[in-house]
Amino acid sequence: MRGTKKKLAAILTAVAVMGLTLMGCGQELTPADQNVNALLELSAKNNPKPMMDLLGYETEEDVYNAFFEDGIAAAEDDSAIVDELIATLAGTGMEIPEDEIQEFSDAMTDLVNKVTYTTEITSEDKDLVVVTVKVNGISEEELEQVMADAIVTMTEGLSNLTDDEIMLIQSGDMSPATPYMQQYLKDVIAGVKAMEPMAEANEFTVNCEKLAVEVGDKEKIAWLPQDMNQFERKVEAALYQ
Repeated sequence: MRGTKKKLAAILTAVAVMGLTLMGCGQELTPADQNVNALLELSAKNNPKPMMDLLGYETEEDVYNAFFEDGIAAAEDDSAIVDELIATLAGTGMEIPEDEIQEFSDAMTDLVNKVTYTTEITSEDKDLVVVTVKVNGISEEELEQVMADAIVTMTEGLSNLTDDEIMLIQSGDMSPATPYMQQYLKDVIAGVKAMEPMAEANEFTVNCEKLAVEVGDKEKIAWLPQDMNQFERKVEAALYQ
């Protein structure tokens, strides 16, 4: 049931250490913890502003093109959990109003935006900086319980259907069940809105090195994760605990 909206692309160009040192001569680099924090905002909360401010990107699209395989389209992707719920309801033959889908998607976005994290440099030398990240993420167990409770309520309602209504459903007419399914979605939305991030933080470290990244028509050196794919996996695991 996990799913950050997109994957950080492995399109940053790693450059030899000596070459980086020469290229970075006279260039003051943003501290690695600030860059990692900006990447967290980007990957977890779909917020490109910190990265724009730190590295000098002119537009949000420039940020997405630099860090995501799908470019700006990554900003428009629904989370996996939204897709999962929509697919489940659609599989029953129920037509889901767009406004209800949007309300659920907005509730999930608001929940993710409640997530908090800190970044701190815990080790550094001229070639490598280690950043420790602490994330107060979302309880996957609690999220699953919200959905399970809504299913129980819906099932209790469906158990009161008359024989005639059951026959209609068996013939493909879902109208007798629709009110209960709509209530299921409302209950899930209410449960998600009531959730808060976990009190206990999930901690992980990020090894950062000097990497070259394109900013406009120039190449800029910045402290960034050595392995962007590994970073994305760690963020996803910390986001949904």
